[in-house]
Amino acid sequence: MPSALEGIRVIDLAQHMAGPGTSMYLADQGADVVKIEPPGKGDGARRLGMTGYVRENSRVFMSFNRNKKSLTLDIRTPRGQEVLRKLVERADVLIHNLRPTTAERLGLGYDVLAALNPRLVYASITAYGTKGPYAHKGGYDRMTQGLAGAMYRRGPDGTPITAGVWISDCSIPMLLAYGIMCALWARERTGRGQKVETSLLQAALAMQLNDLIYVENDPGGDEDYGGPTYGVFCCADDAYINVGALQADQFARLCKLLELEHLADDPRFTDPAQSAAFRADVFPIIEELFTYRPSREWLRLLDEIDVPCAPILERRQVFFEPQMVENEMIVPLEHPEVGPTRVIGVPVRLSDTPGAIRAPAPLLGQHTDEVLASLGYSPADVEALRAEGVI
Repeated sequence: MPSALEGIRVIDLAQHMAGPGTSMYLADQGADVVKIEPPGKGDGARRLGMTGYVRENSRVFMSFNRNKKSLTLDIRTPRGQEVLRKLVERADVLIHNLRPTTAERLGLGYDVLAALNPRLVYASITAYGTKGPYAHKGGYDRMTQGLAGAMYRRGPDGTPITAGVWISDCSIPMLLAYGIMCALWARERTGRGQKVETSLLQAALAMQLNDLIYVENDPGGDEDYGGPTYGVFCCADDAYINVGALQADQFARLCKLLELEHLADDPRFTDPAQSAAFRADVFPIIEELFTYRPSREWLRLLDEIDVPCAPILERRQVFFEPQMVENEMIVPLEHPEVGPTRVIGVPVRLSDTPGAIRAPAPLLGQHTDEVLASLGYSPADVEALRAEGVI
């Protein structure tokens, strides 16, 4: 059975996480992705969090670059740009995260490449967008989290803290892959490609969709989404669990379990004006009750009364959690240098044209000869390019 994007050719000029993650999602669905890396050093992500064991196959790089071919190419040189133009002529999608001025200087602006291949979908990522006082700046996930208001929480000493995960770097791949697919579908009707843009800042905003809405005439403050039983509870075995008795019927069943029936009909539970005070009064009581039994017993009892709950796992536990494994949310992979590895599986399931993880992240330049041969370069041509330092 063919994959959904079989036959779609993608050039990935991006480095680090957001851009490579975008092409990874396309590759998972069958697109032929050629990742272009600088000769000698490759994508800087190869060394992010590198250990003595994985060396230049960091966990970050392996996570964002499966199912791709690696071509080493110095796109700053005339010969390197010649190779790149040949790739662009036959490509469907090009992805980069260069600053706009850098892209223009290298002859990689949209107008230039669209003239070369009018069907090209040109996807670019910036830090802060292409307009405004920050447009010229470079930036990383942490900077955009702060600017987007995602670092509103404070640590015990008052220091702002991050969301705990790289919300921009990991959500851009989903946003931009969606945008690319929209552009490819539009091309089916118009015959022309187009430019698709997003930014780390835009992604950080999008990840707060439910919070970043400002009602100018509302005199109240932020809404309280959580009741007294929506939160983290420590159990008798010192393990933590999440409990989510958000609805009135769930809260009533939990109150019965905890022998707190008198709270089940308390009007403060559903009164927005009093819910925060209700939580402040009731949460400590419930919190103490959870310390009377071990986590496994609480999870069983909560399941029996149909109150949403789940254990809180350490990251290393996630790789072996049966729920993840049985649904192929975590899958095994064999890497040629680091050996057996477990990675996140394809997160979207198509029944008739399923995606798949067919290969681990490539070694630096692993497919250089293969890609150049497909462009018509002879072995002698390839060796000449290598001798010149172009590849």
